[in-house]
Amino acid sequence: MTSRNTNMFRATAMAILSLFLGTGVSAADEDTLVITFYHYPPELRVQDGIPSGIYFDQLEDIAKRAGYKVEWLLSDIDEEAAMLNAGRRAFCTTGRMPTAERAKIWKFLPYLFDVVPGDIVLTRTNLVDRLKKYSSIADVAKDSGLKGVLLKSGIYGSKLDAQLKENPKWISRSAAMDMQLMKMVLAGRADWTIVPRQQWAESIELNALAANLVEIPNFGAHPDYPIFVACSRALSDDMYIRLSSAMGAAGFEPGTIPQ
Repeated sequence: MTSRNTNMFRATAMAILSLFLGTGVSAADEDTLVITFYHYPPELRVQDGIPSGIYFDQLEDIAKRAGYKVEWLLSDIDEEAAMLNAGRRAFCTTGRMPTAERAKIWKFLPYLFDVVPGDIVLTRTNLVDRLKKYSSIADVAKDSGLKGVLLKSGIYGSKLDAQLKENPKWISRSAAMDMQLMKMVLAGRADWTIVPRQQWAESIELNALAANLVEIPNFGAHPDYPIFVACSRALSDDMYIRLSSAMGAAGFEPGTIPQ
């Protein structure tokens, strides 16, 4: 065989090998479902970067029924939302509340995943009377003399969400986790916040100082709300169909996504 023929043979062999390896990687990717996660007790706990809890078990079961193995990806609620909005990576979440706006750019599996206890308003003891002069937290949020702190991707009810779209300078949305929100109020860096009730209960168990925060009940925070498994629009139609079918087979009830 001439040198030229040898080089051509090697080039052809490398091209075939590259094609084979590329196909292998693609096939492996198609068998894997990426799921983002973060600490969301009690349903999902993270210790040393490892998730556990009922959401973990349920999603592992759904993925297995659909024929996928799960690649768990540690994230936070705002980073997860940014990834969903971008829609460049195919992945699903451990549950988000659907809205008509989100449904336009995220893919929600059509089964109710859970109903999460509603939100509560928290402040410091010395500010309770001042906040209670208002009829609701939406009215408090209009007061530039009272600093609020909220999650960037949080949903807080139609009235307050409309105000937040105007980006009031006295309401910070820089924190990525509910625990950070509570710490900022405790430290005096903010006067009020809104967090899920169960997150406050968990924080008291982990950090006794959280008990120094005061809840203002019946103050217009979001009530109990449904969550669905949200996926990126990069998720293939085949994966969506298989995961949806698996949720139904696992016994989850069909749900309604706002349009």
